[in-house]
Amino acid sequence: ESGGKSASSDGIVDGGTLHILDISEGATNLDPQRIYTGADLGFLGSTIQRTLTSYKYAAGVEGSELVADLATDTGTASNDAKTWEFTLRDGVTFEDGSPIECKDIRYGVSRTWASDVTGDEGPLFALSFIDAPEDYPGPFTATEEQQAGFNEAIECSEDGKTITFNLRESVGDFNFTVALLAFGPVPEDQDTGDQYTLKPVSSGPFKIESYEQGKELVMVRNENWN
Repeated sequence: ESGGKSASSDGIVDGGTLHILDISEGATNLDPQRIYTGADLGFLGSTIQRTLTSYKYAAGVEGSELVADLATDTGTASNDAKTWEFTLRDGVTFEDGSPIECKDIRYGVSRTWASDVTGDEGPLFALSFIDAPEDYPGPFTATEEQQAGFNEAIECSEDGKTITFNLRESVGDFNFTVALLAFGPVPEDQDTGDQYTLKPVSSGPFKIESYEQGKELVMVRNENWN
């Protein structure tokens, strides 16, 4: 009788547990640098992974509007849109309360190059934009010279608040590209390589309490999310 809508909101309270039963095996991956399907991007981007920019939380066309997330705005382009700069907002942290800095985002992005770990599962087209060394193998096996070259492609300010992407070509919508979870932060000292998919460190409103791959994923509120 209510036309598909709840007849009343009386009695609704904050909190509680939401159970989602699915005939599939759930998310194909929880490693942000290995995610590229729409369902997984939406699910994990809404729960455990933040990015420099994101999409407005709204239904319909309004939900395609780009908004700032980890960054203070949606980025500044220069050099014919071959250079993009973002400033991190104050107070953003990982689930353990440690601050999210430029180096964490740069490290996260660098993991996408490590095909031996990520299996070439991420948005590989995005890699072609960044002016990294042609032979860069990712952070796990890079030489000092290769890593230094990569760090020139994605520069961090001394205070760790500003990240600058140097691109091979003009990309007028690169601020949409950094909304992909592959551009999310990963703390290097907590990276477990190809096992990171089992418990990625959260920067979002939820964190992983337990995970039995293909069977059950339990998330709880991240008390350090702001």
